[in-house]
Amino acid sequence: MSFFPDPRRIVTGHDDNGNSIILKDSRIPCEMTGMSVPWAVLWETDKFPADNNGSDDPTDKQTQSLANKNGVVLRVVDIPPRTNSAFHRTVSLDFGMLFEGELDCHLDNGVKIHMKPGDVCVQRGTIHGWENPTDKPARIYFVLVAANPVEISGKQLSNAGFSDHETVSGGRERTEGD
Repeated sequence: MSFFPDPRRIVTGHDDNGNSIILKDSRIPCEMTGMSVPWAVLWETDKFPADNNGSDDPTDKQTQSLANKNGVVLRVVDIPPRTNSAFHRTVSLDFGMLFEGELDCHLDNGVKIHMKPGDVCVQRGTIHGWENPTDKPARIYFVLVAANPVEISGKQLSNAGFSDHETVSGGRERTEGD
């Protein structure tokens, strides 16, 4: 279920002669997750820096968590009207770019900041939640980059507010000849 058209994803690469080519040009469907909002993972790497060799598509396999401890995740999230997300933290550096609609970002200390299209929120391992206070859906794109855990007074702050099984999305079963 999505409130907007499925995002179009164009992936480039190289042919055997080193020429630039389009590997994929398709729509990636947003799907409902255990976090009660639909999203789609548009790309994921399993290491940093990324490897641009080959033509494998990481979205052919399911994501295993909100963030990837070794790489980068690009995700689009549709937040329904009058919806609050759970407070959560990822061990990552996150860039949230609001594309459409309006959202409030809540921090665990009660601070709330209102966002409009074009605004960017940089999450640096904080406990936060999202609220769509309007009657219209919102779409936000996230880039989550692997990061070291925040350390406060000798204590490392880890993932919180979600379980990995709630965040599994995407992927498909491979068939012979695929």
